[in-house]
Amino acid sequence: MQLIVLSLPILITFLLSLRLLIGQRKKSISSLLLGVFFLFFCIALLAILFQYIREFHPILKNYFNLIELLFYSVMLSLPTVIYFYVISLTDYIKNYNTFWKIAPHFYIPIHALLFNIYSLLSINSSVPQKTIDYTNFFSLKIIFVLLNLIYISKTLISYSKHRSKLQDVFSYDKGISLAWIVTFILGYVSFVLCFFLLTPKSSPYVVYIPLLLISTYFFFQRNAQTSVSLENNDELLFTNKVIDTNTVSEIEKFNTNERKKEKLKITIIDLMEKEKPYLKSDLTVYQLAKILNTNTNYLSTVINNDFKYSFVSFINSYRINEAKQLLKDKNFEQYTIEAIGEEVGFNSKSAFNRAFKKFTKQTPTQFKENI
Repeated sequence: MQLIVLSLPILITFLLSLRLLIGQRKKSISSLLLGVFFLFFCIALLAILFQYIREFHPILKNYFNLIELLFYSVMLSLPTVIYFYVISLTDYIKNYNTFWKIAPHFYIPIHALLFNIYSLLSINSSVPQKTIDYTNFFSLKIIFVLLNLIYISKTLISYSKHRSKLQDVFSYDKGISLAWIVTFILGYVSFVLCFFLLTPKSSPYVVYIPLLLISTYFFFQRNAQTSVSLENNDELLFTNKVIDTNTVSEIEKFNTNERKKEKLKITIIDLMEKEKPYLKSDLTVYQLAKILNTNTNYLSTVINNDFKYSFVSFINSYRINEAKQLLKDKNFEQYTIEAIGEEVGFNSKSAFNRAFKKFTKQTPTQFKENI
């Protein structure tokens, strides 16, 4: 019975890996990477379980070398796989568009695998067993820790940069914030901590903690391994009348042209007050630039530097002012708070409440009660 209970996390991770690797018709890069992670995680859990039960079944010690062969390279690969998985959901994956840009990141795991294969296959090995054990111990206790510090840090930095850039492109965050990635990383970090801090006898049981967190992430993600691109996919955005200013020097020229900046600023205010594009719940900076017949770089410069807002905050400021008017309007007395939020362009009640409190220091309900 105990063996069945301990084997359950291994079975779950193995089934998840199969579903992601071969169970879907359309396999995105992120799905494949997540499948690889669950497969490696399964192997790591199997090795931990094997280490535990071989103390009670000595005959299994004869097969431990086979498990050990994969264990060290798999463990050393985990932080790198997590890094590539997270950035595969962002535009940063485009920095790794060739094999030679990816391969160096897996040099250490591959080296560990080849070292253990050579040691296992050599009949008269020139490498003493103590040297092999010491090398594997060093790779697991030192190099594995360093790899985690490096790649988890890189992962969090990339994730943070991506989140901050979203605010200058989208006027909403539902479905694009990637907030659930934190649960995934937290699950992995808890696994690493459990692996190092707990005794071999207790370790097989506590793997349920990270497994629960990672499985929770996977459930809420609902297999929607879709990357969130910050690039403009609207081919009609830049017309022949629009100057393409992708260089820093051209943006600097625009910054020094106060007359041009002031003209664009007035045009933006006039558009927002008369046409109310902010009522569109999925408005992006690209769409607004197209309406204004200007360049997104110019538009972002004015919003960030002159209005002192990110794009999402700029749009939400108009939405909140509109919401305040509707909350005062007797014709909207029967509307729920959520319905008011939808009327002014918010695609979720939580986003509406959060933005309303940010600009007014009170919730929409409190504002309505105080009228």
